[in-house]
Amino acid sequence: MISLLLACSARIALVDPPDSRSSRLPAPDGDLAVRPARRLTLLRGGGADGWEQIGARPVSIDEERVFAGRAFPMTLSPLLSGRTTLTEWAAEHRETLLQLVRENGAVLLRGFGGMETPQGLSDFVMGLRLEEFGMGCSAAPRTEVAPGVFTANEAPPQEKIPFHHEMAQCEDKPAFLFFYCEFPAQTGGATPIIPSNAVATHLREAHPAVAQRLAARGIRYARTLPAQDDPLSPIGKSWRTSFNTDTRQGAEAAMAAAGTTWRWHGNGDLYTETKQMPALVVDGRSGKEMFYNAVIAAITGWEDGRNDPLKAIRYGDGEELDGEAVAALIETGEWMAAHRVAFAWQSGDVLIIDNQAAMHSRETFTPPRRILASLWGEALRRPEGRAEPARQSSR
Repeated sequence: MISLLLACSARIALVDPPDSRSSRLPAPDGDLAVRPARRLTLLRGGGADGWEQIGARPVSIDEERVFAGRAFPMTLSPLLSGRTTLTEWAAEHRETLLQLVRENGAVLLRGFGGMETPQGLSDFVMGLRLEEFGMGCSAAPRTEVAPGVFTANEAPPQEKIPFHHEMAQCEDKPAFLFFYCEFPAQTGGATPIIPSNAVATHLREAHPAVAQRLAARGIRYARTLPAQDDPLSPIGKSWRTSFNTDTRQGAEAAMAAAGTTWRWHGNGDLYTETKQMPALVVDGRSGKEMFYNAVIAAITGWEDGRNDPLKAIRYGDGEELDGEAVAALIETGEWMAAHRVAFAWQSGDVLIIDNQAAMHSRETFTPPRRILASLWGEALRRPEGRAEPARQSSR
């Protein structure tokens, strides 16, 4: 089916990897692996026959933007509503759907049925046969509402959550993010997205010296975790929840294994500093450079009574960021805000994000609003394989 849709596409583009000193993200080794160089890239506007065979078609939404010649995100709707549920449709066209996410960075599924409850989202993602992924390293407090389905960041509605790649500050990172709208906010509440390659390109062009330093030296993330979950903070997950332990010894063992350094505070809070991590990487599938990090989120949003956002990021060698770097990153965050895609949620919407290719954020909103999230690893190789055990026992 993938080859048929490629043959039906109106435009085909050849992508060459850039000359870059960035770190490299490996290509997935599962059944959806894509060659990193000179791959055929599926663009919007495929022929009708190809789309008819999968029972869905690309549609335009008012908020979409064009990046590198294609609309972002790709939005799919059923050709005939009411014929099948999203879970049934996705299970039948699993490979095609996941490849479209890989090719486009983000796919919005709108108008499909069968997604009225959290269990509906759980059934949908389970049917895609992806590697399970634990939530322990996530900085945000969350509540599990169905198998593999959690509330999105439970930070107060007046708190804006800046752009980031999910768990970029962690050793292990999810491959796919799923967001489901049970019901939208009265006002606001969008989940803005932006291609990470577009951000990397802007940083390289607008701040070449800073981009080079970040690429060469990497970064470290510094954050103080509370002793107990703090629901009033967007980074309020406690060390107990993060490391799935009630003891300091358990937390220290997990941090030592991850290369994290730490310091205990007298009140039981925990200061952590990660090992050196990349700020700019080259996606091993496409050869494109990505701004693959949580730097903007950290320096503009990691703020509460325990954390100063301007101290949340250091160079990978441990030195504090210089003033030029801080100014460049703040300007890049402003550029991202001006070029983001912030579509209005509709009940039943499902947004799938390739976490290597696109960043996401959250706008402030007027409650009530209920957006659910599900984080997963790469596609399993076995055609009839069941989900494998989670790498982190933290669900």
